[in-house]
Amino acid sequence: MRTARRGNGRRVAVAAALVLTMATVASACSSPPLATFPAGPGVVTTERPDVVGPLTLRGRDLVDGEGRVVIIHGTNVVTKSPPFHATTSGALSPAQLAAMQRDGLNGVRLGVWPASLMPAPGVVDTAYLEEIAANVRTLSDAGMWVLLDLHQDVFTGMPDWATTPAAAALPDLVPGAEGASWALAYASPRSLRQWDDWWAQVPIAGGRSAIDWFGDGVAALAARFRDEPGVIGIDPLNEPFAGSAFLDCLGTCGDRYRAVEAMHRSFTDKVRAVAPDMNMWWEPFTIGTPFPGTPDPGPGVGHNFHAYCLGTDSGKPEQPAPEASALCDGIFTSIFDAADDLRTRWDAPAMLTEFGASGSPLNSTRTTQLADERLMSWFHWAWGTYPEVVRTNLVRTSAQATAGRPTLQRFDPTTGSYELRFVPDPSVTAPTSVVAPTEVYPAGYTVDVTGGAVTSAPDAGRITVVADPGAGEVVVRVARRTT
Repeated sequence: MRTARRGNGRRVAVAAALVLTMATVASACSSPPLATFPAGPGVVTTERPDVVGPLTLRGRDLVDGEGRVVIIHGTNVVTKSPPFHATTSGALSPAQLAAMQRDGLNGVRLGVWPASLMPAPGVVDTAYLEEIAANVRTLSDAGMWVLLDLHQDVFTGMPDWATTPAAAALPDLVPGAEGASWALAYASPRSLRQWDDWWAQVPIAGGRSAIDWFGDGVAALAARFRDEPGVIGIDPLNEPFAGSAFLDCLGTCGDRYRAVEAMHRSFTDKVRAVAPDMNMWWEPFTIGTPFPGTPDPGPGVGHNFHAYCLGTDSGKPEQPAPEASALCDGIFTSIFDAADDLRTRWDAPAMLTEFGASGSPLNSTRTTQLADERLMSWFHWAWGTYPEVVRTNLVRTSAQATAGRPTLQRFDPTTGSYELRFVPDPSVTAPTSVVAPTEVYPAGYTVDVTGGAVTSAPDAGRITVVADPGAGEVVVRVARRTT
């Protein structure tokens, strides 16, 4: 069982082909600069994130209970070994939660292990479900939005009953690839057959397919958390794989994408029956165009995607050479472009739920830069698994809740300068909230606002701003104080 190392973008055997393709279009570029924080007395306070549920999907925006547009900067907490849920002595300890707040995070993608949730077809382990509920309460008490993630990697984490006997009899390694990257196991005979049987909806019990039974578990999860205002929805299946059709997914993926669309619609229909207001976050295959030809799935459905490049399971804690940066920049930009196109086509939010997973900070610096440019939320992989140079470059000044429509968010990690522009919504009475991490401003900060006024105390960890009556635009600029 693969529990020690984190999976990532699943480029599998097509990784090299994709990188070579992007190399032909990526121009030489330098890596984004690395953030280093100057020494100082540490005068900026650490504040609880500004989280007011429930969170709803309105067009391409996430909207909180006050009507403000939300941008989440979060992390993943996924436990892949017993007890298969986070604990208050581990990732959810008071010290770890305080560190998340210190770093300016306001969300957690929380792992739910399908094999523990559904040990047998039609059976939901209610004791395990209550352990997840305890995790959600702990995170909500700390002011974190929570995305529930039914997590698998190379079918590890899936219930045993989801594998047909024919698939179980096949080898789980690619012949001749022993000792190679674990991700190659996606192309093993067993994995290909597992996913082919999954998409073909081969009956596994009571004449019903694994997808059908699995959907009952997704619905049970939704029913348990339908009244939790801090839960922003469900990611029903982490990184679905196309099986033997994975090479076809460099194009349109044909019938296999119709199968993944049908799966998500099935899960969503079951959730709507028990939790009508639960948001669903459809995750595509990790190669190729996301959901080609899939029409708007309707209200309460968003798109969640991952962004990885070469070296995401290793990498030195330093920015790579310009050639490698150019390759990754092309890949990352193409992934964000595809997500942007899909959220336009669906008029629904797109949210980056995995990136990083590497000692190389490039995988975090460039993706967060792109997310800021697109005004997208993100969840880094994964809490406590990356070196200090990566953590430092995830610490960012950012708008957690905006009383209007954000049009620009820009942060310079080297100088700490920050700019937010938004069109105010006069119907929203709550202030705009910008988190100012203490490490970014060790000697404090200054704030300049056009079209509004600051209402928070000097050097508060949360900067609050209200718009002037009749203002057409509000501009917030934050600068590092040096003396």
